[in-house]
Amino acid sequence: MAWADSRSYCQSIGSDLATWGMRNASIRNWIIENLLRPRPDNGYWIGLSDIEQEGVWKYVDGVAITTTNTDFAVGEPSSGLPGEDCAHLWWERNYQMNDNLCSEYMLAICERIPN
Repeated sequence: MAWADSRSYCQSIGSDLATWGMRNASIRNWIIENLLRPRPDNGYWIGLSDIEQEGVWKYVDGVAITTTNTDFAVGEPSSGLPGEDCAHLWWERNYQMNDNLCSEYMLAICERIPN
């Protein structure tokens, strides 16, 4: 699914694309090692983009990125192509974060935060 479709899917099941688990390094690493790595190689959309303003990356819950709440691959986010506004976990770079075209087909990591 494209990033927007992935987000809509997550919202339809009472969640959203992953944010909190992506900001927390130990939880992100647990998700990668226990849920993603055992599966076939795929990219996974997360709740992070610069759709609203180019170069200003924010999680879908409004939290801005810092060097401690992201794990972008070296040289990323690069905006290598126009429209690389959505972040995913990139299996080719050990599941580090990367910016990509929002229209690309990837799987989604949905997350529900208890109230």
